[in-house]
Amino acid sequence: MLNSNMFKLLTLISLILLSASCERSEAKRVSSFTTQPIIPVKEVYKAKVGQVKRGQGLYQALKSVSIDNSMALTIINALRDEVEFSKLKVGDKLEAVFNQNKELVEFSLAQNPAEKHVVRLNRNTGKWDYHLREEETHWNARILEGELRSGSTLIEDLLARGLAPSVANEIINVLLCKVNFRMNARMGDRYKVLLNERKHNEETIQTKILYTSYSGERAGTHEAFFYEDEEKSSTYTAHYTERGQALIRSGLRYPLSSLHVRSGYGWRRHPVTGRRAMHRGVDLRGRRGRPVHAVAAGKVILSTYNKYAGNKVAIRHRDGSTSYYLHLNKRGVNKGDWVRTYQVIGTVGSTGRVTGPHLHFGFKKPNGRWMNPLSKRMIATPRLTGKRFLKLKEQIAQTKALLIDLEVSKKAKYILADIPNIEKDIEKARENKYLFSL
Repeated sequence: MLNSNMFKLLTLISLILLSASCERSEAKRVSSFTTQPIIPVKEVYKAKVGQVKRGQGLYQALKSVSIDNSMALTIINALRDEVEFSKLKVGDKLEAVFNQNKELVEFSLAQNPAEKHVVRLNRNTGKWDYHLREEETHWNARILEGELRSGSTLIEDLLARGLAPSVANEIINVLLCKVNFRMNARMGDRYKVLLNERKHNEETIQTKILYTSYSGERAGTHEAFFYEDEEKSSTYTAHYTERGQALIRSGLRYPLSSLHVRSGYGWRRHPVTGRRAMHRGVDLRGRRGRPVHAVAAGKVILSTYNKYAGNKVAIRHRDGSTSYYLHLNKRGVNKGDWVRTYQVIGTVGSTGRVTGPHLHFGFKKPNGRWMNPLSKRMIATPRLTGKRFLKLKEQIAQTKALLIDLEVSKKAKYILADIPNIEKDIEKARENKYLFSL
């Protein structure tokens, strides 16, 4: 009986020990499994690069980096409020980044070596987020001056001095308002230009013409100063006389206080439908509620709404031309009203068939044909007044101080360069004095 009981006891103990051993082994196995580091799957990305070629808009250029038509429209819509496609040029660089599933995840456009406009797919929202990648740059001011030689012209002189054609043309356009080069330019006329150049690795990527002067016996003496408004893309940023007079002759005013073209005039892919269609106007970026101004005095011939144009106003001007303002949030004038130049006629909105708030601005010639409104010369104001005029005076004072500093620096360099020659002259004079004393 005892042996039987002992056997049962030993068997029970063995089972308990065996069970505990199994539990420890299982726990160890589980512990070993759960503490192993989780190695993430590394995504593989592939970039394709290209550039804008002659005759291409961005829509056509995107094909060179394997972006199809539907995705191209998405990318363009994501960039409209940040990039002026009308300023796209041959050689602008494109880069598209794709994941291992050949899905586009990032696109960038570089219009100069220091800046990249980037849109990246946000996986959480499914939207394309924009940001600007910038590299370090610096500004360098310099004076360019000279006089007209026999048989030369100012534009030829400026180009010969190494200025980009766009910069040389801007200088000519500033002076044209005051100087009749065809009738009054003469050999010996003098000019002076103060340039502020933005540099990236010693390459000039942007130029501001801070000051321009021209003087001649028949042309007279004229000066122009660059005014830079606080608002980005402001239409008030331009060249003015010291008294604040605009150096552009025009009877037309801009419809908005800032100018950023979201979509230009001509054939394009419609941002909503994706179809190729003629765009009889330009789309200008603007915040909802921003004032819209009449570009010239005239009579309101349309103030209405439809499902495509939204709130729409049209004004017939004295020369028979007509200006159109579409997608307004609110209309501030009625059909039959007479309006003044630059009178507020409504506010920027997103009514009708649109992707977001903007102003569609159109223009018809007196013969009824549509034209690119930006081919009309327009100004923000004939003369700066109030706070802007005071700001102009501050900037003119800074420009004059910079001119003086650069002139002094230039003379100092000449003096330093002459020091070795001066020392030689002094030494020679001493030798002559010694010879005379003998």
